[in-house]
Amino acid sequence: MSESGHHTLITLKENRFSIFSLILVLLAFALTAWIAWLNYVMHQSASAQLLRAQQLQERAQAGLLEQYNDYLKQQAINARYERNFEIRQQLYARFMAGVSDVWLGVNRKDMKLVDGALNEMEKSYFGLEPFLDGGDRHYLKKRMVMLQNMAKQLVDPRYEYEGNLLADKKTLDQMIQDFQDFLYPLLFEPGAQQDADDESTQIGQ
Repeated sequence: MSESGHHTLITLKENRFSIFSLILVLLAFALTAWIAWLNYVMHQSASAQLLRAQQLQERAQAGLLEQYNDYLKQQAINARYERNFEIRQQLYARFMAGVSDVWLGVNRKDMKLVDGALNEMEKSYFGLEPFLDGGDRHYLKKRMVMLQNMAKQLVDPRYEYEGNLLADKKTLDQMIQDFQDFLYPLLFEPGAQQDADDESTQIGQ
């Protein structure tokens, strides 16, 4: 082989080595860039997952806090209702005791007992007023006046119409029953608690 041919072969080998080296360098750069991009994508994905996890945790905590607040509110409502229930119970018992004493006073022709019973009803009524709406207060007050007039008429010594006595006493008995039928469901049956809650809310505001 001549010297020029040998030189050409060396040059080709050097060129091939240079090209191969360049390709390797480019591949290294590409691999480095791909790894950097992959790390970036993985970091972004991990950050997004962490953010979603934090958001889910915050939502869960907010839900638990809301449930706890609702629980506290319900407990406060129940406590208010229990206190209101006890007050209602006492006032209802006093009112109906007054009604019963009116009936007893009429049957005994005892004006003093009737007056005392009517006064007890009146005092109990003022205690019941906050638990009644306008229409209920008006109805109850009107029935109380009717009972008062009927009781005083029946207990009056001048009342001598024996023919009307039994009918009037029956009317008195029905009026007394009407008080119970009206007040008991209003104060103690479902719906009374909601009224107490609304009233407590208005008072709190």
